[in-house]
Amino acid sequence: MKKLSRDEIAAIVGPLDDARIAEIIATGATPAELTEAFGWLTRNGEMGAQLRHSLHGTVARLYEILKRDEPRAPDER
Repeated sequence: MKKLSRDEIAAIVGPLDDARIAEIIATGATPAELTEAFGWLTRNGEMGAQLRHSLHGTVARLYEILKRDEPRAPDER
């Protein structure tokens, strides 16, 4: 199983700070897992409905790492 590199992370999700990149690498995720997590984030859960499953395991952890800096709606603050 191929683990992610800094360059692969940037290619999939765009620029991130060093701490977040280190966190993502520490999960042991594959490029496919990061791509899936990023897909969930950018499609607002629509992906789950299409695939008929929910987030779990490494993909769920990656989703949480990526979601941290997403702007929140006023009622979510």
